Amino acid sequence: MSMLERKWKTIEGVRVDDVKGTLAEMLREGGKEVHIGTDSQQAAQATEFVTVVVVLTPGHGGRAIYTREKVFRVRSLRERLMKEVWFSVSMGLELNEAIPTTTGLTVHIDANPDVRFRSSDFVKELTSMVVSQGFKSLLKPDSWAASHAADHVIKTNILGKHHGHI
Repeated sequence: MSMLERKWKTIEGVRVDDVKGTLAEMLREGGKEVHIGTDSQQAAQATEFVTVVVVLTPGHGGRAIYTREKVFRVRSLRERLMKEVWFSVSMGLELNEAIPTTTGLTVHIDANPDVRFRSSDFVKELTSMVVSQGFKSLLKPDSWAASHAADHVIKTNILGKHHGHI
């Protein structure tokens, strides 16, 4: 199933039926940058991935939509990070034709280059996956779409609350 065929919602929980149309509308309304990020959360027997697409409008914040995917528990950190980045990259590839060339598309990677963190072992591999597909990449602490926006959706789902803002 393609990323576009999944169920998408706004942060407020409103269903989005036409992702490309919604993205085009956000860009017409002044959006200048598109950011995509994925985060994951481990549960008993499952791993849940949340991918967000955020359109930023300078001086006016941004709007976001998201989708989730639940799979059997992914035990390896490397595999989990690879899946996170691949979900974001594949979404970028599907949206690429709908984004004007003047608009930047950046994939956020939920990994930290600081060697004190286990994810630093995979930074080169993850960054290469993004850059080889023609996208800009951001790592922690700058990868807010993955480390804050997608993380917010996962945590509000667990708490059963939707605050409406990222």
